[in-house]
Amino acid sequence: MTAEAPIKSDISIEAYDKICRDIRNAPKWRVDSDTDCDYYDGMQTSKDVIERLKQAGIPPQDSNLIKPTINAVLGLEARSRTDYKVTSDDEQQAEIAEGLSAKIKEVETESRADRAMSDAYSSMIRAGIGWVEVSREFDPLKYPYRVREVHRNEIHWDWTAKEPDLSDARYLRRDKWVDREQALKMFPDEVAIIQNSWNRWTSLDVYDGADTNMARAYEVEQTWGKNQEDYLNHSSGMIRLSELWYRHYEDSHVLALPTGQSIEYIEDRLDHQAAVAQGLVQVQKALLPRVRVSIWLGPHKLMDVPTPLPHTNFPYVPFWCFRKDRSRTPYGLIRDMRGPQDQIIDLDILLYEVLNSVKVEVDNDALDLSQNSYQEVAQNMQSLRSMTVLNAQRRSANGFKVTREHALAQQVFQLMQQRESRIESVGGIYRAMLGASTQATSGVAINNLVEQGSTVLAEPNDNFRYARRIVGEQLIAFVKQDMLGRPTQVAVQQGNKQKVVYFNRQIMTDSGPAVENDIAAAQVKVVLEDIPATPTYRAQQLQSFSQMVTAAPPQFQAVLYPAMLELSDVPNRHELADQLRMMAGTGGADEQVQKLQQQAQQAMQEQQAQFQAQMEQMGQVVQGLQAQLAESKQAIDDKSRELDLKERDLDIKAEKVEIDAQLAAEKLSLEHVNKALSERTI
Repeated sequence: MTAEAPIKSDISIEAYDKICRDIRNAPKWRVDSDTDCDYYDGMQTSKDVIERLKQAGIPPQDSNLIKPTINAVLGLEARSRTDYKVTSDDEQQAEIAEGLSAKIKEVETESRADRAMSDAYSSMIRAGIGWVEVSREFDPLKYPYRVREVHRNEIHWDWTAKEPDLSDARYLRRDKWVDREQALKMFPDEVAIIQNSWNRWTSLDVYDGADTNMARAYEVEQTWGKNQEDYLNHSSGMIRLSELWYRHYEDSHVLALPTGQSIEYIEDRLDHQAAVAQGLVQVQKALLPRVRVSIWLGPHKLMDVPTPLPHTNFPYVPFWCFRKDRSRTPYGLIRDMRGPQDQIIDLDILLYEVLNSVKVEVDNDALDLSQNSYQEVAQNMQSLRSMTVLNAQRRSANGFKVTREHALAQQVFQLMQQRESRIESVGGIYRAMLGASTQATSGVAINNLVEQGSTVLAEPNDNFRYARRIVGEQLIAFVKQDMLGRPTQVAVQQGNKQKVVYFNRQIMTDSGPAVENDIAAAQVKVVLEDIPATPTYRAQQLQSFSQMVTAAPPQFQAVLYPAMLELSDVPNRHELADQLRMMAGTGGADEQVQKLQQQAQQAMQEQQAQFQAQMEQMGQVVQGLQAQLAESKQAIDDKSRELDLKERDLDIKAEKVEIDAQLAAEKLSLEHVNKALSERTI
């Protein structure tokens, strides 16, 4: 197989084989991490020491001081746990951030993310690294998202990666043993390969030419170079599937926005085409990472598809404690505690041996050898009840002397106490954090020791917060993807009140239809709350606040006492606090808002009444004007009608004059005719 085969789209067997060799050549750190966890679980005594104790008659030693020390650190995480919060730099998207904050808190609770991240924190403190899987739930009857802790020995990653979130890693592989029947149902198209590999290719003639794919798969398995036992367990009926997430890079284009941000250019999107055509953005070439996932059974690739995730990261989030500078291998707090713990066990055994040890000095004539032999005397001296018969005829009365080394036992005990305190000091854990007695005499001094221990643990706790934020970012990416283009409403709790935030709702504005709280345009980020949301922290706040209320003047106590009540765990504390504010006449923020709303509503009603009265007056004026207009119009109509009659009379008179003139002319003409006839007759 080619060693230089690059990782590319639809990964080849050569590239996968190179990844497997890189994993085998990675630094050997898992044995030490497993040993660290064994020390936490009390498995600290080797077989040689157990045999030594058995021969010496000493019972098995149980001096596990590591476990309570580590549990104190885990308790600090539980006490200082904070919630997720979604924020936005754009004030216009404040309501979107508020709704998504409520949504991610629901997702965190229902997906059991807190439990998974606490388990990962325990693993990182004990073994040096923990893993959390953030994915969709395959069971449709369960909550759609799942967050689960994954054992460290199932995960292998690219050791050349430098970023703590593995955003620059070339690959990440998870090995998981599943039942063979389950695998057959998961990959129905690859049943033949799974069955033939399971049967060691004895039930198929791969060279008969019927199936060239099977022949190729058989040859690949023969040249794989590893035993089938690595991925096939016939005794348990299980097979090992390797889930490989890998990155490859492709040439692409991005759009440089005027805000300084860049987004990938997608040719099918009309808004991208319009922005480019209008010259609103600049198109730039870029080399962008692409993530794919493939499933392998030994050398057989069962699946290879683009990532189904809504982000460009792997679905497995690492939780680091410490990493060695040279090899970058992880290790936890137990690594430095193992030496003192081994010394404590050895000193405990030595103390037991010293307390049981006896030094006997005997003259050769001091014993009555007929009653006791030297061996019997030596065995009796190790018992609390022993009897030795002395020789009455011995020369020296001090010929039999028994000595026990109690001074040496005291020295061994003091050395043990020193090693016990060393376990706490190397881990940055002080006795005050364990709830044990200390030399500190005041509460302030004890709190300073606890704060100092928290400072010593700053690096692992900072790594934990960083990983928690990555988990929140991946969860909010799932939420945004599922809300795209779908009208959704989210209830936001505000004290004892609820506010409903609507997403992707169609509304009408002055400029036309618009989308309210469009999730596609949301520019938000996930952060952690500054104040822990644990009962212990609320109790501390309540104690501090009660002292403040007690020292405050009486006129201020009425204002502060309801706020102090809300810090307690009393049921219906918000309702009781509101009632106290109402009785004191101070009112809460919600009540002030309600009063302002009522005042604004009353003012609006008064303005509406005044406007209605003005409208009625205007109506009366308009009616009067309309009546006057009607009268004027009637008068104008009458006048017009009179003018028409006069004009008609004039027309008639003119016609009469014209007719009369015509008649006169005709009469004159007739007279002339008659005169002419009469003259002609004469």
